[in-house]
Amino acid sequence: MNKVERRYVDFFEEHLEEISDKWVGRLHNLVSEHEATDTAVINDSQLKTEIEAFCSDFVRQMIFLESNHRDVMQWASRIVEIFEHHTFSLQQSVASLTYLRQILWDIMVDFSREKNENIEAAQLAEWGSYMNRSFDLLLHKVTVYTNQLNEEKMKAQETRISELSVPIIPLSKNVGVLPLIGTIDTYRASLIQRRGVEKSAELKLSHLVVDLSGVPIMDTMVANEIFQLMKILELSGIETVVTGIRPEIAQTTVNLGIDFENVKTFAHLHQAIHEIL
Repeated sequence: MNKVERRYVDFFEEHLEEISDKWVGRLHNLVSEHEATDTAVINDSQLKTEIEAFCSDFVRQMIFLESNHRDVMQWASRIVEIFEHHTFSLQQSVASLTYLRQILWDIMVDFSREKNENIEAAQLAEWGSYMNRSFDLLLHKVTVYTNQLNEEKMKAQETRISELSVPIIPLSKNVGVLPLIGTIDTYRASLIQRRGVEKSAELKLSHLVVDLSGVPIMDTMVANEIFQLMKILELSGIETVVTGIRPEIAQTTVNLGIDFENVKTFAHLHQAIHEIL
C-alpha cells in the first residue's frame, strides 16, 4: 500500500459514520416512498454498524485488489441476511445498494479534491473499475440469493398448507377424524391419500372417520382417491368409515355410477363416533 492509498483508507475510515448516516437515511426514504411494496423494520444502530463494517472491508479489498469475486459472494450472503432480518424487499435491497455505490464514489471524489492529492487518472479509474465490477456482481448475487430464499419460504409455506389441507384430528388413542372441506382437485386428492396413510400410521389409529360434509362436489376422481385410501388403510389394519355425504352429492355419485355399496357410511359424524367409541 503506497502513501496515497494509505491516506485514502484513513480518509474513508474518517467518513464511515457519514456514509452510514446517509445510507440509513436513504433506507427510511425507501420505506416511506412508493418505491417498494413491503414495509421494512429499520434498526438504525444495527444497520449503521453493519454497513460501516461492510464499507471498511470493501475499501480495503479495493486497495489491496484481492479476489473480489470470492469476497462479493460472502458480502452478498451477509447483506441478504441483514435485509431479510429487517424485512426488506428485493426492490428495496437493490435500490439501497445502488445508492451505496454512489455514496462510495462520492467519497472517492471528495478525497481527490479535499486533500489535493496527486492521484493519477489511472489510479482513480482502477478504483472505479473495481467498485463497479464488485457492485455489479454484488447486486446480481443479492438478487439470486434473495430469490432462492423466497423460493425456500414458498416451499415451506406450501408444505404447511398441504399439511393443514389434510388434517387428521385424534378423538381418542386409536380413533381419528379426517374432515375434508372445500373443493378437491387432482393434486389435493392425491395428497389426501398420501397424507391420510402417513398420518394414520403415525398416530397408530385403528379407526379413521372420513367426513365429507364440507365437500360441495364429489366426482369419480375424488371418490376413487377415497376408495384407494380406504383400501390401503384396510390392508394396514385400520378400519375406515365415511360420513356426511350430502343428498346432492349422493345423487351425483349415483348418476356417475360410483358404488358405495361396500363402504360403511353414516349420515353424521357424531353417529360414526358414537358407534366406534
